[in-house]
Amino acid sequence: MNDCLKLFVSVVIPTRDRFDLVLDALKGLAQQTLDQERYEVIVVDNGSADNTYERLIERQHSFPFSLKVVRSPVSDKGPAPARNFGVQSARGDVIAFTDSDCRPANEWLEKGLEAFSDSAIDLVTGIVDFKPEQLDELGFFSRKTVVSSFEHPTYPTANAFYRKSTFLKHSGFDVSLSFPNILGQAVEAADTDLAWRIKEAGSKNLFVSEAIVFHEVQVVTPREWMMEPLRLFLVPALVKTHPGMRAALLKYNLFFYAGSIIYYLLFFIMLVLLVVYPAILLGVPVLIVLAAILKTRSLKPKDIGGSVVRMLLNAMRIYVMSATLIYGSIRFRSLVL
Repeated sequence: MNDCLKLFVSVVIPTRDRFDLVLDALKGLAQQTLDQERYEVIVVDNGSADNTYERLIERQHSFPFSLKVVRSPVSDKGPAPARNFGVQSARGDVIAFTDSDCRPANEWLEKGLEAFSDSAIDLVTGIVDFKPEQLDELGFFSRKTVVSSFEHPTYPTANAFYRKSTFLKHSGFDVSLSFPNILGQAVEAADTDLAWRIKEAGSKNLFVSEAIVFHEVQVVTPREWMMEPLRLFLVPALVKTHPGMRAALLKYNLFFYAGSIIYYLLFFIMLVLLVVYPAILLGVPVLIVLAAILKTRSLKPKDIGGSVVRMLLNAMRIYVMSATLIYGSIRFRSLVL
């Protein structure tokens, strides 16, 4: 008998003020192809102000699987303590993590669990994609960094399975890895840190493309979209602690990809021109418009104007990202690449 057929899975979901979204996640878990006697779901309320806990308790027995709803004793340190707290009451041999703004595909648990038939496997991750019914909502200001079709070197808990014994051996998520960024917003890297600690200890991990989780499409404000790269300031600290991340980041060109080189070159050229011949900068707008025409292959003012705005915003976002990584490199005394 295949060993994975004997394993029991505990799904842990932290949530805060996301009742409707976590309800969608639970509906997805109710459609799993895995026998419903072989998994439980633990929702950890992390200080919600929208009565998420009480509303879920009312529906606790309306699902075909065992559902536990608990309150995290710590709600001001991000989701890591909530996840650790959820694992404390978990009965599973394997812990499956996802987020409250995600809905697992029907085969998620079955495909993720199959990988653990190899006793050397301690960590499994899978694809994170957008919810299919929301694809029409995707726009320029949508958060696109939440999805991944490959083994992402940050190992996000939107889609991650851990062998429980290994999770406990490594003391779970390090709750101290929550820092305020430049704007004072909480940034957490506990999921990345745990995955790399387990890998560095010699455990095997596997990426299973059939284990899919669908993420909510999030349309943010222009300011939020521009400031999103501020979350990356912890990357230098992670690279310092886990040197193997450096090669992984280079492999997937996650930060310094080919398209951004154009923006760096333009910035450098503009600096040189500003010093040598400032008047020539007056021609820069013309060059930007010509680039927009070439990109859109259109002479319509609306198309050209939209392309110019997108190029300028992308350039600003890349510069924010670069400045963030420089700041993190100085703060943690570690170069990213």
